[in-house]
Amino acid sequence: MKITVLGCWGAYPKPGEATSGYLLQTDKHNILLDCGSGVLVNLFKCINKEDLDAVFISHFHHDHSSDIGCLQYASKFAMVFKKRAIPLPIYANNKSNRFADLSLEKYTEGKQISPNTSLDLDGLKVSFKETVHREYNLAMRFEYNGQVLIYTGDLGPETDLAIFCTGADFIICETSLFEHESGLVPGHMTTKETAEMAQSAGAKKLMLTHFPHVGDITTMPTEAAKYFSGTIYLAEINREYLI
Repeated sequence: MKITVLGCWGAYPKPGEATSGYLLQTDKHNILLDCGSGVLVNLFKCINKEDLDAVFISHFHHDHSSDIGCLQYASKFAMVFKKRAIPLPIYANNKSNRFADLSLEKYTEGKQISPNTSLDLDGLKVSFKETVHREYNLAMRFEYNGQVLIYTGDLGPETDLAIFCTGADFIICETSLFEHESGLVPGHMTTKETAEMAQSAGAKKLMLTHFPHVGDITTMPTEAAKYFSGTIYLAEINREYLI
């Protein structure tokens, strides 16, 4: 499995950049994890619009979902011009009234997911767990050829993901706050909290992402390294990471 960071800012993008979005690829799959502001600009540098197999939305806050409308148009025109044969599936929870908007005529299809959902997409197994956040959010676990990737979406430190993350090779975890800012913004994680979660799960690699707009984010890996013994990455837009 391989991950390409398409966007990594929380709330709103830095100029010329993007909020949450990640392209998960295997030898069989092109899967988009979240579709925040500016994500499509980078997605279409990596793959053609007709080659996207599915989309997973962790929750409906705009920094994770605002480019969905334009992605639906991209799927529509791919089908109109016979470059795509089937509707694009968009997986998300149905706790928001925005779920109904994920289905656009015959071009995209909203598919409900919950903590009870288990998927097998041509060998890619996907499961979900609710996190503590102001908007209903589902963390995601992807398993393929013996590798395990966790994508948290947004969560607060009250979330217990240790069992869900067991055996993780790579965790992509929102890190919206510095170590000294615990509790400053409810429903979000500090560097320490993110690192301790990954350590308790026995993860091998941890990506810090969903960055704040105040403070020097380049110091975040140093803070996290005090609490996590594995490899730490600071998410970089358009960079590829092997799981």
